[in-house]
Amino acid sequence: PAAEGGVGIRGDSPCRVTTSKEHRLRYQCQRGALDYAEPRCQSLAGGTLDELVAGQVLRALVPAALELSLRAVADAERERGRLARHWEQRRERARHDTERAARQYHAAEPEHRLVARELERRWEQALLVQRQVEDEYDRFRHWRPAELTSSDVQMIESLTGDIPALWRAETTTVQDRQEVVRHLVERVVVAVQGETEWVDVAIHWAGGFVSRHEVRRPVSRVEQLRDYAELMRRVAEFHDAGRTARQIADALNREGFRPPKRRETYNVAMVQHLLARRGRSGPRPGEVTGGDPRGGDEWWLSDLSRELGMPQPTVHSWVRRGWIRGRKLPGVGGRWILRADAQELDRLRRLRAYRRTWSDETYPAELTTPR
Repeated sequence: PAAEGGVGIRGDSPCRVTTSKEHRLRYQCQRGALDYAEPRCQSLAGGTLDELVAGQVLRALVPAALELSLRAVADAERERGRLARHWEQRRERARHDTERAARQYHAAEPEHRLVARELERRWEQALLVQRQVEDEYDRFRHWRPAELTSSDVQMIESLTGDIPALWRAETTTVQDRQEVVRHLVERVVVAVQGETEWVDVAIHWAGGFVSRHEVRRPVSRVEQLRDYAELMRRVAEFHDAGRTARQIADALNREGFRPPKRRETYNVAMVQHLLARRGRSGPRPGEVTGGDPRGGDEWWLSDLSRELGMPQPTVHSWVRRGWIRGRKLPGVGGRWILRADAQELDRLRRLRAYRRTWSDETYPAELTTPR
């Protein structure tokens, strides 16, 4: 399918192109969901896939463009020679016709006036045709492009290096890019590696060749990262070694770890959230050590967040929205006690796992209404 901003990936695919309210391109495989009410198959941000396909197309175009440029120079020279021979033949025929008419006129006997008058008319007509041919030849020479010099040939060859700039130029329309891609690429097959950020891409080129690649898509949760276990292990090692959140973030960035969503590097706040996932360290607050105020099926907010595998700020926001019932202990900095039995835990896990098609799509009421 083709969409505004896309390179025009096409083929017999269940993929659908959508654009969000932020005008971000997205590819979604939902043929089964639309036709048979099946769960959504897979989706990914369109920008990363389009950049990969465009980059591969440009790599294929650059050597071809050089060959075509050199061939165009040779074709231009051959065309110049062909036109020059054509005009030389026309001029030679006109001169020959004029000279023959002149000889016939001068060879006529004076007493044959009618014959001489006809031969004179033919001579004048031949002179007129010759003059017209010479005028047309002069105009051709005036408007004919100048002969290509060695510097001109070098300039044409250097222009092949500007293909990427030409591809991204404002004057190059989306339709132009799509037309180029569709001449080179038959289809693109995409397979997301589970729920991780990595995507396998197979580009089927015209002619039968298939190139295989791997791209990284933005994901919404840190748990989706393929190296999540290794990430948490390194965070624990750095923290146990006494490093600060800033030092841990710098170390993760140096080692090549990348956060989810559209961020490229870790910062202090991200590291603090990762540390919170490891659980609370140190002594419990006074209200805990002095007696546990929780009843049956009640959780401390931090304990429930670990049970659900969620950041504490997200759980707290669900409490504010009324998606989780609970009570706050009195006093300054009183802690939250949340109620969640087995059925509520199942509802909260399904709410956690629910994926929205659009960022402004509302969650189903059965997932946000506590018992």
